[in-house]
Formats: sequence, structure tokens, C-alpha cells
Amino acid sequence: MFQRPAFFPVSSRAFALGAAAPLLLAAANALAQLPVAIEQPPKPELAMKMIYGGSSWRDARVAAFFGGRSPTLRAEVREVFRARYVEQDVDKLMLVYQLTPGPREQFRCPACVPALGAAVLAADAQGRWRLRAKGPLLMAGTPGSGDEDLQLLQLDEQRWILRSRRHDQDRGRESRSERLVLERDGELQLGAELGFDDKPGPQACGAGAAPQTSGVSVLSPGRGPRVEIVLRFNEGDCPAPRPVVQRTRMELRDGHFQLEPDAPEPDDDAPPAKR
Repeated sequence: MFQRPAFFPVSSRAFALGAAAPLLLAAANALAQLPVAIEQPPKPELAMKMIYGGSSWRDARVAAFFGGRSPTLRAEVREVFRARYVEQDVDKLMLVYQLTPGPREQFRCPACVPALGAAVLAADAQGRWRLRAKGPLLMAGTPGSGDEDLQLLQLDEQRWILRSRRHDQDRGRESRSERLVLERDGELQLGAELGFDDKPGPQACGAGAAPQTSGVSVLSPGRGPRVEIVLRFNEGDCPAPRPVVQRTRMELRDGHFQLEPDAPEPDDDAPPAKR
């Protein structure tokens, strides 16, 4: 006997959902590709709380830096630099702090040297700022707790470092140094420091002495991230010390800037180069 084949009606709702599935998937993909909105960077008070626990910090490193004072010494913390940048597709914020044994305004004598600390915040996948790396106490700051000479330098397309230039002068004799700070394994570290100490400048010797300066340049291309630190200083006594220019090329290896290897000596047995 002939039987009519069974027929199962499809509801209009199920049909509509099935037809809309490709559109919903496309919309979800489009939303996933939209850039995440990154929140405003934290204000100084909140950032200091993330790094130091507040606007003051007690630590054995503080007591050691300021001459072995009481281990209960609390350093006052003040933000002196912030700069936003992008590294390996991650939004970051560099923060630098001066630390002084008491209010900064009372630590401004020529021999009063603050400490410098720094930290990096990074935006997470939800656009919220998180502590990425820190170096609560890295190095000495500007004598007299004055304005710091700080700058972000881009080493290559995916890497940035912090440059800190320090200048001190006593009766016309100058000391200068260039310091490079980099992020590594959740910490900020001093990757290089070069400078000169107690050299006679024009204020000590008059017109017979050349100006003294220091500077950092990023070099490319190369085997890796490279910099050149240039120091210009005077050797000898007044009234006419001898000007010296010292150029040091360094490359980043194993988390530190190291002297660039010298070019290999020519092989005497090698055949002459073709012209």
C-alpha cells in the first residue's frame, strides 16, 4: 500500500533563527575586532598607592640610600614624570618618582640628593590599568630635588627605554651622567650608566674651557637595539684644559647594555677582496 511520506513542519521562529545565524556570527566577529576602550590613566595619588602603598614609603633601601638612617625612616614620594606609549601592541604608562626623607620642599640644599624610583603600568584586555613592572628605588636624582631631565627613547619598533640625564656642579666643576632604565621580568632596571665626575667647565676656567655636555643617540640598523653615549668634558687644569670627546657604542644583550664588540681583525691569509 502506498503511504504518504511523513512531513514535519518547521516553525517560522526556528527558520528565522537558522537564517540569522550567519548574520549573528558576523556581528560577533565584528564586535570582537573593535578596539577595547582604555580607561583614563590613574591619577598620581592612586598610582602611588599601586606602587608604594601611598604617598610615603618605608623600606630598608630608603634608609641605606639616605646614609643608614633609622630603619623606620619613611620617604615622601612625589611623581615627577609620566609618559604614555605603546609597546608590542600594549598601551603602557611610564611613571617616575622622587623620594626624599621628609617634605620635598625642605630637601632643596645643594648637597641634598633625592632618590629616583619608577614603574610601568599596562592596560589589560579589558582596558584597565595594571602594575606591570617597578623599581621603587633605582638611582640618585637631581641635587636639590630640582626638576629631573627625563625622556622616553624608542629603541626599535617594539621597545622603549627611559633616559635620565643627571647634572651636578660645584664651583664650576661639573659631573654629568646618562642613565638608561629598561623593563625586564616584571622589574625596572638600570641598564647602563656612563658619565664623568668633577671636570672643570667654563664657570671654573672661563673662556679657556670648552662647554661640557652628554647625550644619547639611538643607532639603527644593527644586530640588536643599539645606542651611542657621547660625553664631552675637559681634562687638565685651568686656564685651558684639554677638551675630550668620548663616544661609547652599546647594544642591548641579556637585559643590559654592553659594549659593542669591536670589528674583527682582518685575516692575513684571506684572499684580497675583489674590486
